[in-house]
Amino acid sequence: MSPWQKIVVPLILVAVLPTCKEGGEKRQALEQGGSLSPIKAADRCEHNLPPALCTKCNPALAAVFRAKGDWCDTHGFPESFCPICNPNASIPEVGAATAPVSDWCGGHGLPESMCTKCNPVLIPQFQAAGDWCEEHGFPESACPVCNPRQPPGGAGQVFTDWCVEHALPESKCTKCNPSLALQFQTAGDFCEGHGFPESVCPVCNPQAPPVGVERAAIEARVVRFRSSSIESAAGIQTVVAEQSKASATIECAARLAFDADNVADIRAIVPGIVRRIRAELGAHVERGAPLFELESTRVGEIQGALQTARERVRAARANLVRQRALRASDIASARQLETAEQELASALAESRTAEATLRMAGAARSTPSGRYTLSAPIAGTIVRRPAVVGLLATASESLATIAETSVMWALCDVPEVHASQVALGQKVFITVGSDTDTPIEGQVTWIAAEVDPRTRTVTARAEVANPHGTLRANQFARARIETGAPRTAVSVPRSAVQRVGEREVVFVRTAQGAYEPRVVQRHGDSERVHVEGRVQAGDAVVATGAVLLRTEIMPGSIGAGCCEVERPGGN
Repeated sequence: MSPWQKIVVPLILVAVLPTCKEGGEKRQALEQGGSLSPIKAADRCEHNLPPALCTKCNPALAAVFRAKGDWCDTHGFPESFCPICNPNASIPEVGAATAPVSDWCGGHGLPESMCTKCNPVLIPQFQAAGDWCEEHGFPESACPVCNPRQPPGGAGQVFTDWCVEHALPESKCTKCNPSLALQFQTAGDFCEGHGFPESVCPVCNPQAPPVGVERAAIEARVVRFRSSSIESAAGIQTVVAEQSKASATIECAARLAFDADNVADIRAIVPGIVRRIRAELGAHVERGAPLFELESTRVGEIQGALQTARERVRAARANLVRQRALRASDIASARQLETAEQELASALAESRTAEATLRMAGAARSTPSGRYTLSAPIAGTIVRRPAVVGLLATASESLATIAETSVMWALCDVPEVHASQVALGQKVFITVGSDTDTPIEGQVTWIAAEVDPRTRTVTARAEVANPHGTLRANQFARARIETGAPRTAVSVPRSAVQRVGEREVVFVRTAQGAYEPRVVQRHGDSERVHVEGRVQAGDAVVATGAVLLRTEIMPGSIGAGCCEVERPGGN
């Protein structure tokens, strides 16, 4: 026996071989180094190894092989029988990893002979063998959380021994099968408080359903109409599922707004009376174009002060030149020269202040008429113009708003639960009006750093082109944000998708009067949506009457009485 067999084989035998004569014989043969029969192809996993030796199927074994130095880092298998490096290597027979059909715990999703929840006495055995998951309390090689397995019975078979309504194995549900109650009461395994077997009571000992069992339980509830006339009277109508290109998307409400980086608000810094309006509402103006003529007593005062300051500057300069000449002849004192310099500096400061005030107000500097003109600070369209002739314009009164409308902002209200899927640069399609209108494409340029506390949404901004001016600020729209790469998908009418519990289903007509529910994952909220699941292009899906079929398969529902529903297992 090779060194790795002495360590690994006992561990595997403890973990996967049932306590039986056959398992004892295999253990004895391996421990004595006897000849081993070849492994049949049917007993190999998808990696061409016995499932019980495969480090891909049983990741917990990797540490054992690494510790013995028998490890292929390139492919992640034991070096001595790596199916890629050593495809013809001799592999010991340790028994199939898949339990017999009868050896399966439906409540916990692993072989019954390895279920340490149902058989706590097995715990020391697996812990001693190093095959133990401390986090979940199962053998590591069969942990239904870390290493989930397919239920027995053949590849692709789904285990359906689970009561979705009561959350315990169907074969032990005393609510659905009251005749079982006496059996469990006699065995002393009964919870009188809740009316379930104590070992699987969903209240006292809740269990996680096996992987895929809820889906299987729903899809097993086939609805059959008692006659074709009843089916016709029910008004069931089907449409053909279509194949189309689709991307993972988020659909949400949006509102349009002006590009705030290209909007100007026109106000009068210096109060005045509007005497003339030079631009009409809706007109396109260039930067610097005159908009309003105002008359202001305050501007007149500033203009007069500017003229006075200029005269002071002229006189102060002349005086400074004279004082410098006198000082050079030693006629004027140094004090007189300093006073002349201070006078010129004061006059210049007063002149500059008046010029700055008039420049900000847009007032002319020439004569003290009290009139001045407001000009456009940017090029764009006058979208608002509340000013009228005779209005007293102040800093708190907006006279007009200019906006560049060739590019608009679409502010998308993304639901909080989907916000993490949105990223900068993603494509956004905006639809204004009916769904038949051509969507307008844009890109996400900004995502809010906070959630709106009232709506629980996150604002994502997209910039969209508006060359023809058809988009209007404050319009409501629908936004579709692409969060994934395009792929081929199946599309169905939105009305065909129905919710059953926490899942969504589509009903497929498989024969006259027979309708199978198929669990799907829906993408989108428009009239046609894309679905993922066991629905293919060409399937006849129920578009009208799906609500009736949904009523028939709902857990606890009495239905409409016109159909028969097959329970899981055909009961």
